[in-house]
Amino acid sequence: MKLAHLTFTLAIVSAATACTAERALSPQPATTSVASSIGPAMMQVPLLYVVDGVRLQRDQVPTLTKDEIFAVQVIKGHAALKQYGPDASYGVVVITTKAGAGPHS
Repeated sequence: MKLAHLTFTLAIVSAATACTAERALSPQPATTSVASSIGPAMMQVPLLYVVDGVRLQRDQVPTLTKDEIFAVQVIKGHAALKQYGPDASYGVVVITTKAGAGPHS
C-alpha cells in the first residue's frame, strides 16, 4: 500500500511539473515509468497540496485510490500565489475526492 501511495504521489508531482496554470487533469493510473522519470531535484520542490480544501504537506497527503478521486488540478505562478499565498510559491496540487465533491459526483 505504501508503494501505491508513493507511486500516486510521484504521479501528482510529475503532473504538477508538466501542466500549465489552472489546467484540470483527469486522474490517470500511475505507472512505474512515471516514478522513474522524476529526478531527485524534483522531489525537493515544496509544492502545496490541497485535498478537499485542506492544506497539506506532501507527506500528509492521504492514500487515495483512483476510484476516490473526482479531480486533480494544478495551479502555478501568479494564480497560485493570489489564491493560496506564499505557501504556493512553487505551485499547488488541488485534489478533490468524490466524497469532497458533494452530491454531484
